[in-house]
Amino acid sequence: MSGPTVEGHRSAECALAARPEYERLHDDCRQTKDVPLPHGGGTVLVPRCACPCHTPDGKGER
Repeated sequence: MSGPTVEGHRSAECALAARPEYERLHDDCRQTKDVPLPHGGGTVLVPRCACPCHTPDGKGER
């Protein structure tokens, strides 16, 4: 069994927002930018949410 890839990573809010009646949770997503590992040479500690409701600038398209 393998974990999610960085390209397919979604925040908990956006993953739950895919279900009926929870669509409004997209607005609660805070993972709009990559969080680098301090002194990690560019290693990403927490990847940004890959949900299509977000644009690369982090402002969302909603």
